[in-house]
Amino acid sequence: MVIPHQTLVYACIVQLAIASIPIIYSRLTHRDLRNYGLKITKKLLVQGVSLSISIGICLSLISSSDTLTVGWFFLSCLLAPVCEEFFFRGFLQTHLMEKVRAGKRLSKFHLSYGLMLAALIFGAVHFLDIFLLDLSFVNAIINAIFAMIFGLLIGYIYQETDSILTPILMHSCLNGLSLLPL
Repeated sequence: MVIPHQTLVYACIVQLAIASIPIIYSRLTHRDLRNYGLKITKKLLVQGVSLSISIGICLSLISSSDTLTVGWFFLSCLLAPVCEEFFFRGFLQTHLMEKVRAGKRLSKFHLSYGLMLAALIFGAVHFLDIFLLDLSFVNAIINAIFAMIFGLLIGYIYQETDSILTPILMHSCLNGLSLLPL
């Protein structure tokens, strides 16, 4: 499947638009951008990236792109992970966790309702890949469910580290490896 150049440009514009929302909001409310996870931490970095590499390799064995272009690789491995994690984890999850403080304990993991809601929205937005990737309805639903589950995982890591560095690297590894035909 070859994604048309115009679609790729639109997808890049959308990514930049969602990344601009936290920046505009922080300027209007005089909130420091560092509150949105712009910190460097090593906590859970190795575990998170290792897990994403494993998942990405498994995904590449199931399905991978027939044609990999530089633009598609740039969008999937750099622009989308940075913009989406800045918005969904750094901005949206931060605000949702501030507003909704309760959560659920699953085994030894505590998942806040804000984290769960951000993951649900992340999955729902990835349902829109039905248009970008020309997916069937069933494949778009599977994609959205997988994105929601991955959103829970990277959201938990963000919740524990208060940094979007590991989620960005995890997202980038997962996207990059799932594109490669193995």
